Amino acid sequence: MKSSRKGIRFGKYWRAGVAFAAVSALAAVLAVGGTGSDETGDRMVAGWGGEATAALAQHASALSPIGLVNACGLGASSCFKCHNGKRAEAPKTDAATAPWHAQHAKVNNSCVGCHSGNPRMMKQDMAHKNLLAKPLGSAEACGGCHKADLAKVQGVYQAISGGK
Repeated sequence: MKSSRKGIRFGKYWRAGVAFAAVSALAAVLAVGGTGSDETGDRMVAGWGGEATAALAQHASALSPIGLVNACGLGASSCFKCHNGKRAEAPKTDAATAPWHAQHAKVNNSCVGCHSGNPRMMKQDMAHKNLLAKPLGSAEACGGCHKADLAKVQGVYQAISGGK
């Protein structure tokens, strides 16, 4: 009888430990998966191990039982909820005239990466706060990801858009 109680007690502790580990892992993924726009986040990414941290967050998000919110369409309150062609203009996806959207599909179509704003808000004035409506090749929009090839990216996009 005593051994069965120990088994039950062990099972409770084991389940609690697993639940705690899962919640901790999810919290770590969400903390690492922030926008990185604050100074602390920028230092963390730029510092030693930034690539490893980003890779860990990417792989850990695949294990998450809760879908992570993406800036463009994967979350409950994302840019594509409005920018779907019905409520607001949908982004142009023609690779010849607007290649930036097609090229950025491989990074989960992260609207916020180029346009800023707040993808988790549904109210227009809040979602569009600090928005770059036409970031085409601007250092502010492209520099976060394209530091090494910024001049090339700016030149290509500005040539396609007519220097706008």
